[in-house]
Amino acid sequence: MRVLKWIFGVLLGLIIVIFAGVYAYLRATLPDYNGEITLAGIKAPVEIIRDSYGMPHIYAKTDEDAYFAVGYCMAQDRLFHMDLARRLAKGRLAEIIGKDLVSVDKFFRTITAGKSFEDIAAEYPPETLAATEAYAAGVNFFITHHKGPLPIEFTMLGYQPDPWQPSDSAAVHYYMAWDLHSALSIEMLYAAVIAKVGPQMAKDIFTDYPDGYPTIIPAESASLDFLKSLVLAREVSGTEGGGASNSWVVTGKKSATGMPILANDPHLGHGAPGIWYEAHLVTPSMNVSGSILPGVPLVVIGANEHTAWGWTNVMADDADFYIEKINPADPNQYEFKGRWEDMKVKAEIIKVKGVEDVKFSVRLTRHGPIINDVKKFEGPEGTALSMRWTAYEMLSVIPFYHLNTAKSIDDIEKAVEHFKCPGQNWVYADDRGNIGYWAAVGLPIRDGFSGAVPVPGWDGKHEWQGYVPTPEQPHLRNPEREWIATANNKHVGDEYPYTISHYYAMPDRFVRIEEMITAKAKLSVKDFEAMQADFYMVLAKEWIPMMLTSLSELELSETEKKAFSSLRNWDFVAGAEDIAPTVFHATINEMVKNTFIKRLGEELYGQYINNSYVAFNAMRNLIAQGQSPWFDDPDTPDVEGIKDIIAKSFSAAIVYLNQKMGSTVDDWKWGKLHTLTLYHRFGKSSSLMGYFMNIGPFPMGGSIATVNPQQYKLTNPWEAYHGASLRYIIDLADMKNSRRVIPAGISGNFMSPHYDDQAELWRKGQYRPFVLDRKSVEEDARYTLKMMPG
Repeated sequence: MRVLKWIFGVLLGLIIVIFAGVYAYLRATLPDYNGEITLAGIKAPVEIIRDSYGMPHIYAKTDEDAYFAVGYCMAQDRLFHMDLARRLAKGRLAEIIGKDLVSVDKFFRTITAGKSFEDIAAEYPPETLAATEAYAAGVNFFITHHKGPLPIEFTMLGYQPDPWQPSDSAAVHYYMAWDLHSALSIEMLYAAVIAKVGPQMAKDIFTDYPDGYPTIIPAESASLDFLKSLVLAREVSGTEGGGASNSWVVTGKKSATGMPILANDPHLGHGAPGIWYEAHLVTPSMNVSGSILPGVPLVVIGANEHTAWGWTNVMADDADFYIEKINPADPNQYEFKGRWEDMKVKAEIIKVKGVEDVKFSVRLTRHGPIINDVKKFEGPEGTALSMRWTAYEMLSVIPFYHLNTAKSIDDIEKAVEHFKCPGQNWVYADDRGNIGYWAAVGLPIRDGFSGAVPVPGWDGKHEWQGYVPTPEQPHLRNPEREWIATANNKHVGDEYPYTISHYYAMPDRFVRIEEMITAKAKLSVKDFEAMQADFYMVLAKEWIPMMLTSLSELELSETEKKAFSSLRNWDFVAGAEDIAPTVFHATINEMVKNTFIKRLGEELYGQYINNSYVAFNAMRNLIAQGQSPWFDDPDTPDVEGIKDIIAKSFSAAIVYLNQKMGSTVDDWKWGKLHTLTLYHRFGKSSSLMGYFMNIGPFPMGGSIATVNPQQYKLTNPWEAYHGASLRYIIDLADMKNSRRVIPAGISGNFMSPHYDDQAELWRKGQYRPFVLDRKSVEEDARYTLKMMPG
């Protein structure tokens, strides 16, 4: 017995020692936010005060020293996040992860082959180049001088980060442009649907924008393998879902403060850490705070002492696919206007962890790279597919510096001229009482074709005729109605002479924002908070009466009657504790499935519903038509309509919910089904790592197109995966009355108290202060680090 006790004691002691050692190692990966550092990379003393949420407030004598400090702080908190983003853009993920990522690396090597990141960075103006160089120096100082091990992700993958280069910031910006881009996936999908069901039926389910809904400016054949590569790239990057967003601003006449108030919440894929880093930079030339893309030194969305600005995605059609005729005698030549032209061939080598390198070539045409080598293109024999995208020609971080130092909206509008990709709706205001909006985007001028599907590349009839001049892009300044809002909805009416997009978001968020703005004569910051937290469903308000009418004609079971009653008494708010949103969402998911799956087939249907906006915009238009071949079941002799779709879908939904949540309807609370987990990039692949690295799960209200969006995948309901990546409310009358919050925290290290310390605020629609004055910063100071030149 004593021996057994002794053995047990030894084992227990070993376990304790091992766990203590692991814990001590993980603790050692945390950076030191306090102290004093002497270094040669700065010109004057720099003070970094971190607040109670770990956000750095940087005080420097020169802009370059501030950017150095931003680089250092960001490397302390997000080094792996930064490295993953640049590796994604440069096509270097297989090098650290393995062969499964070769297709993603090929994709990015291909779409970035036209112009190197070094060439992009070389074109930066002096102030932007100086910013990226100082930032890189700060990152590299941390890499070479940090105490203790680097974040655990580097140890787990078995590599050390390369030194940061100024061109890496261009790579990260390129990655963000791709993340916010829709044309790559939707145009290939459109072509695949045309091949399956013909052009007319395809047109019915690829609507630009549902008819009759408001605009921002008020009125007075393809391979599915390619689409799968895009989906995989988003999964690896942790940015599934692409870009959507809300922004609105009111003038002083519409504001309770007498000056403009601006709100912005960009909608991106959820993750831990989130996509944004936050910082506050103070130098003699600027006092700016906001969100920064890890890997870029400048504030992207935020405010300074005089101006505030927010962005939403334009959803622009800024890319086209060209079908190229290939010379049968030379695969590196293609036809253009009756002549063979030579392609530029660029040899690429992808290093792959654990196996041999992969060699392949990128072939470049006048239109852009041939994408066949990414995944097989099932086009006509003797053809290949090339892609032209504005990012090849118009990617720039130049405007960020001008935004950060803007003194008025005049300065902001000057910066618009330099910003074209990724296309963003800029909403802005200044402390002189002005508000404005501009669709800052590179819009190709197309003559005689829409750009919605691949076009012939050999005849010269589908070339871009330049870009829409900046003054002709949609814009507003101080409108009579005293407010501006954008929600990825249509910009202008059909009278606008240029194509902006074929794939706008659902109009619901804009409709609801307009309702809330116009409901009161004057709006306060508190009103803006309530708006950003709003779970009201415009789609339910529109569809529930139709559903109730159809279902009232049926014989319902007792369970169905209870579910029907919940819909009849619903106020259309998708609260986590409510039953009606559960019944509604289960039913509309079945409606989409019953409308499209038989004619598209399971595989193509799975790709089609990856973009829920496309699917629900199509459903809206089909319902408005009254009758459509899409509602008709091709396997029956009868001609079915929307009433049949509703009846079949409601019945299937109740069966599903019975199996999923039990037979008691009162237990069908939306938050039990609809949850949110902020996944670490390793947390999905391992439940053990997920236990420590993931944040959540949480019960969530909201839905696909609520103003507070909690979007789930139709392919894999019900987990929310996409929503507000930050929430800002800026009061130009009193900056200390402004608000901010991000979904997780500043740090990317799961051992840090600042890894998830904003999660509860964000989830409950609460905020922390957005401040620019030194006194407020000092009152909330938790850490201080001083950098001294030496």
